[in-house]
Amino acid sequence: MSWLDALPQRFHAALARCARGDAPANVAVMQLQAEAMRAGEVESVLAAATAACREGAPADAARLHAALVLAHANPQAFATVRGVLEGAEHGVNAPTPEAGVARWAQVFDAAVRRSPEGSVALYALGDSALLQAATDEVVALLRRERLLGLDRDVLDVGCGIGRFEVALAPAVRSIFGIDVSSEMIEAARCRCCGAANVTLLATTGRDLSPFADASFDLVLAVDAFPYLVQSGAALAATHVREAARVLRRGGRFVLFNFSYRGDDDLDRADVAGLAREAALDIVRNRERELALWDALVFELAR
Repeated sequence: MSWLDALPQRFHAALARCARGDAPANVAVMQLQAEAMRAGEVESVLAAATAACREGAPADAARLHAALVLAHANPQAFATVRGVLEGAEHGVNAPTPEAGVARWAQVFDAAVRRSPEGSVALYALGDSALLQAATDEVVALLRRERLLGLDRDVLDVGCGIGRFEVALAPAVRSIFGIDVSSEMIEAARCRCCGAANVTLLATTGRDLSPFADASFDLVLAVDAFPYLVQSGAALAATHVREAARVLRRGGRFVLFNFSYRGDDDLDRADVAGLAREAALDIVRNRERELALWDALVFELAR
């Protein structure tokens, strides 16, 4: 992609993924905003990139232009992305699991104060409508897999501001949301006010000890495991074993993203190994399939 040569190098990786269609437009905008130094810079870069490859690669130009339109429609994205990422170093592993959990609790306490929507899904760019669309897409996937039902109990690990509790409450018997961030739990309680079958609990992040064996039909972990992995491989392994313990026979454990290491094959191998150790069967070890989020999805069965 020679057209990249005229653009700042810090944007190259995200622009290339966007042009190839490897990342949804909103994810590309999020990644570009993470590298931007000022508001408006991403729009300028996308405009230049679109113009540079329009003649030689019209399909690439169309994808870049879609990202440009989205960036222009979300002027709050720069402040949201940069604000939420402040102090959230995703490439740094914690010295101990306890230190990792404590650090992430502080990071998410601060993030939810800056932007409730951004704190749980930066790829929504601080846009509540985009966050709702992304949430609906995940719920639709769970429906297609026949994982919901009024006779089913759900545990949401790392529930954040309760967006899935609100979305899933009408479709299940009960849903428990847990998080290490007490401020996220408070935000979730406000969001879920009036939903009688929703229970929210701040936890230690060490395990799922508040719950008895065979308590749930579905355990969800939506973008929660990357923070467990960074806090320590043993902590991630504990949570896979704990998910198996609290699931009823025939229940499902669905993970959206295992890590942020950028190595899908390594993630697949690690999940397969942890599943074997926890006596869970791999139902699906998927490619990225969501339109608004580039999450890698795993479905394990008890």
